[in-house]
Amino acid sequence: RQGRFVVVETRAEPKDAERFTPEMAALLAADLAAVRSGALVLCTSREQMRQAVAALPPALRALALVQGELPRGVLLQRHRAAVGAGRASIVFGLQSFGEGMDLPGALCEQLFIAKLPFASPDDPVGEARAAWLRASGRDAFAELVLPATAMRLAQWAGRAIRTEEDRCSIHCYDKRLLATAFGRRLLAALPPFARWRRDVQGQLHPLA
Repeated sequence: RQGRFVVVETRAEPKDAERFTPEMAALLAADLAAVRSGALVLCTSREQMRQAVAALPPALRALALVQGELPRGVLLQRHRAAVGAGRASIVFGLQSFGEGMDLPGALCEQLFIAKLPFASPDDPVGEARAAWLRASGRDAFAELVLPATAMRLAQWAGRAIRTEEDRCSIHCYDKRLLATAFGRRLLAALPPFARWRRDVQGQLHPLA
């Protein structure tokens, strides 16, 4: 009841980074214009985060606190100060911000997930495990990749509701959550937020 999860559909396929990232960045910028307190944007790569920040108009760029541009402690201190003073503040981060970030109350009333957080394909340990599973005739995606992604997505979504009083809207710009069987499994594994689909025309539709 305290959280809302919106799957935002894009025309581009999320696997097609060249087309997807600019489209996602434009949609994100439009959504961030409605932020009035604290928000957190989680990206899956530094390049994706760079493009998302670069797409912000100047007024929104002034509100953005980007991982890597400031020490983490300073970034969070500025975010808390801005929200505490009644101003909007938007934190942009990568995987580490999706795991250990605690932003209760107004510090994170909106959470934006740019894309499903699959592990990097060049991870040598993960690739070695996947190769072993494939050599054994097993499905590396189902046994290794999908469970790890489900755990990471749950961690990222977990930034939303930190106390019994918190309320948060979550937007995820990855249509595979609805368009694929594995995506629907990932969505079903999340806490039971009210779930919505936003189509490419911007219309909201409730999900059963």
